[in-house]
Formats: sequence, structure tokens, C-alpha cells
Amino acid sequence: MSETRSSNPVTIGCKLPNGLVLKIGETKLILKGANSSRVVGGYGLTSVPSDLWEAWSKAYAESPFIKKNLVFAQTTVAKAESQATEQSEVKSGLEPLDPNKPAPGIVKAEK
Repeated sequence: MSETRSSNPVTIGCKLPNGLVLKIGETKLILKGANSSRVVGGYGLTSVPSDLWEAWSKAYAESPFIKKNLVFAQTTVAKAESQATEQSEVKSGLEPLDPNKPAPGIVKAEK
């Protein structure tokens, strides 16, 4: 993170495998993703200054990250954990493939 803004933090849930970089102007912050050491409902949770989140979410309001609930904000960790648990079935489209259920038309190779 290049600078820290002074505002109340919000907790961001991010379901992207490797997280996401929030960048507004010269301020940059990396969100934890589904590969984080602590994941709730498939979401990594990161504390972010609220003014950075407000600016980023306004600038990217039409992005699929927000529209598909892959990235969301809550005012407390408990609320973020609750929302992440409720949204555990949300798919990012970047989940690992299940070798026992390959894509339609694909047959699992014999050993």
C-alpha cells in the first residue's frame, strides 16, 4: 500500500482467487482473495479505509466484480463474515475444475 488514508475502515470480501488491487490516484491497496490464509464462504477479508472503498466502488460501480457480488463491503468484520457465508454459492467463474466432473463433452481418461 503506498499510503494510508484516515477514515473509518470497512471490511471488504473478495472472492477472486488472487485478490484484487484497488487503485485510486496514487493510492493502492491489495485485497485478500480466495487464496488467503483465512477464508469465509470463499471470500478473503481485508480491512480498507472507507474513503478508498467509496471512491473505488463509485469509479467501478458497473464492474462485474461488484455486480456479481465478487467484491463487497460491510461496516464490521462480523457483518462481512455473515454476508460471505450467505453468498458462499456465488461463483466467480475462476474456480478450479473438478476432475471427477469434467466439462460437458469431456470424458475422464482411463488409468
